[in-house]
Amino acid sequence: MAYAEALERQLALWGDRVAGLAPDTIIEVEHPPTITLGRNAPQSDVTTPAAELARRGVDLVRSDRGGRATAHGPGQIVVYPIVGIAEHRIGIRTWVCDLEQALVDVLAHVGIEGRRIDGKPGIWTDQGKIASLGLRVARGVSYHGISLNVGLDAGPFDCIVACGVPGERITSVSQEVPGAASRDEIASALCDAIASKIEAYAPSQP
Repeated sequence: MAYAEALERQLALWGDRVAGLAPDTIIEVEHPPTITLGRNAPQSDVTTPAAELARRGVDLVRSDRGGRATAHGPGQIVVYPIVGIAEHRIGIRTWVCDLEQALVDVLAHVGIEGRRIDGKPGIWTDQGKIASLGLRVARGVSYHGISLNVGLDAGPFDCIVACGVPGERITSVSQEVPGAASRDEIASALCDAIASKIEAYAPSQP
């Protein structure tokens, strides 16, 4: 699904969640080759001219999420949880940690040791960055989310200063553990892990 269409759907769900018309919802999607810039990211994070990006079939989109430049494409899992964190009394930092821990847990299940780096949202391995995170919280509801490189062609990352860090190495599940699991299996496990984090905050039913 194109990034712009996915964002439109997110915003519709965000509005319904704010109004109490929809439950917490997890979207899992795969984008065509796309570079996105967070709302405060400088244009200089994109190091390839727009005409060249167009020639290569890479979309360039300014997003309203936090964070700097990142890239999406086939073979990458993108998960957008639209969650009423204020209603659940989840602090923003706690929510970020929950999403990062879900990534770490799923990676561990396929034999990859992922880790956090202080001050740099996302997850790294010894080979480089394997997952990214960028959120926006408005009126107590979080949207945007995380991306995990499974079999991603990292070519579009060569066109940006990834996450504001020059020379950032990018890795993927298939590069680290070939044949560990399919993209769909990992996507399902990641959505389940995030759902479990949300359910842990839900009030118990009588």
